[in-house]
This record gives sequence, C-alpha cells and structure tokens, in this order.
Amino acid sequence: MLETLAAEFREHATGRRGGSQVFITTHQPYFVDALTPEEVWVLEKGKDGFSTIKRASEDPLIKNLVHEGLPLGGLWYSDYLDNRDNG
Repeated sequence: MLETLAAEFREHATGRRGGSQVFITTHQPYFVDALTPEEVWVLEKGKDGFSTIKRASEDPLIKNLVHEGLPLGGLWYSDYLDNRDNG
C-alpha cells in the first residue's frame, strides 16, 4: 500500500515545471523504501534549535548502499540517515 502511495505521489509530482512542491513528513521507514535517495530529504534539528536539510543522495555511502540493493527505509531505521558528523 505504501508503495502505491509513493508511486501515485511520484506520478503527480514529477514533470511539472513551475508547479507546487509538496513535502511529506513521516516516521515510517517503509514509506521511504519506495523512494529513491534523490527523492528523500533529511531534516535534522541542531543544538541551536534550527534545522538543516539535505538530500539523502548527497551522502555517497547512502547512494552506494541503495545501489547495492539495501532498502532506504532499512538504512534510515539503522541510523544511516542521521548526521554522522555530530559524533
């Protein structure tokens, strides 16, 4: 069902120049399994209270792991999408 929702959203959201942008927030790793790293943005709240945003595809490790067949939701659940720079 989540794959169907993601596919319908992708069909609606792609190919429209100048159209609206829609962000869907979720705490459901299985939803992002149906998406590509280019379609997933990670928001993280910093210690200063401000959030940063980055595309999952900006991380070479994430891109490589997904290319090897690992599901993006599983990587999220295993903390691969967290900011590893914070130590």
